[in-house]
Amino acid sequence: MDARTLRLLLVLVAAAFVCYVAYENSALGAAMAVAAAVATALYAILKGEDASGE
Repeated sequence: MDARTLRLLLVLVAAAFVCYVAYENSALGAAMAVAAAVATALYAILKGEDASGE
């Protein structure tokens, strides 16, 4: 498997885990969803800076 496939598999496993936790415990699931959203936003911001070459 190449790196892109492994990365996609990791994201899918993490998403499934967050969905399971949110189903079992809504308060913890909400906190994990917020953390995932912040991590995604930071990744997008940092990836954008890296692509611009600055």
